[in-house]
Amino acid sequence: MKLGLKLLQERAKVGSFWWPYIGNLPETYSVPIFFPGEDIKNLQYAPLLHQVNKRCRFLLDFDREVKRALVSLTPDKHPFGDQEVDASSIGWAMSAVSSRAFRLYGNKHPNGVHTDIPMMLPLIDMCNHSFNPNARIVQEQDTDSMKMQVKVVAETAIKENDPLLLCYGCLSNDLFLLDYGFVIHSNPYDCIELKYDGALLDAASMAAGVSSPSFSSPAPWQELILSQLNLAGEAPDLKVSLGGQEIVEGRLLAALRVLLASNMETVQKYDLDTLKSLDAEAPLGVANDIAVFRTLIAVCVIALEHFPTKIMDDESLLKQGASGSTELAIQFRIQKKSVIIDVMRNLSRRVKLLSSKETATAEC
Repeated sequence: MKLGLKLLQERAKVGSFWWPYIGNLPETYSVPIFFPGEDIKNLQYAPLLHQVNKRCRFLLDFDREVKRALVSLTPDKHPFGDQEVDASSIGWAMSAVSSRAFRLYGNKHPNGVHTDIPMMLPLIDMCNHSFNPNARIVQEQDTDSMKMQVKVVAETAIKENDPLLLCYGCLSNDLFLLDYGFVIHSNPYDCIELKYDGALLDAASMAAGVSSPSFSSPAPWQELILSQLNLAGEAPDLKVSLGGQEIVEGRLLAALRVLLASNMETVQKYDLDTLKSLDAEAPLGVANDIAVFRTLIAVCVIALEHFPTKIMDDESLLKQGASGSTELAIQFRIQKKSVIIDVMRNLSRRVKLLSSKETATAEC
């Protein structure tokens, strides 16, 4: 928020050097903190709703802190030229910074590590995002003036009138919407967050026809491995994910493999990295991986059922026409459902392949 407050200070300053830049910033932003209440609900995705509510609470709390700090100041010492600073203006500044600032290298620590510093870069911040950018930001120090220079350098041949494209990062649609106010179609880094829950996994495995699930009551040796995966113990991290580059988060995959394993001796032959890898070809046996993938497919079905609408309903709403924030909310939830469906298809292919291998082995 330091950069946001600096932006507000420059906006309030008469004759600010930065006014031509600030005056051309958008008056409003399409990030969820500015969505109408109904469109926040339209996101239909609990992890993002939590983040939106968290940011809104932060704005209200920060607004109170700023007001307390400014209440006793005389006009000549007021950092914002005696202009009122409220949750709305702070939200505007936070959105301007989150959607336009870049994290660049600051001073170097004695250990050689640079401090990351967010910076507003006029003109450069007009470049749009792409996972296949045609340019990149280069930061270097001018040897003559010793001043830091920031440049946009072409990565490929760029034709006249072609847009300059930078990669904002390998981010999920949650972060693109929260910080930038847009959603990427078929985002290869998008995923869904789930809570690791033994009861949920028991229900999913039974629905998938997997016998003898032990997710709610793991054996002591299984509990120990869950602790090593930070899915059990005093302060576990129960947030797991499906989708993205991993397809199945390694910790979740390893947990299911272990909990559906027939015996401890087989599991102990493999390290955690192997058990966490989707590329490891059935380390605990073909039957184990088939049971794991079927359970995960059932988890995906349960996750889809938590959305009150289906993709075809959402697409129909988009065809009927919707306001900017409503359209963004619908696009976001379509992409989340698409992630789940893509994971189901991927795992179904793996089950089919493993089943054919199991059949071939049995026939031999």
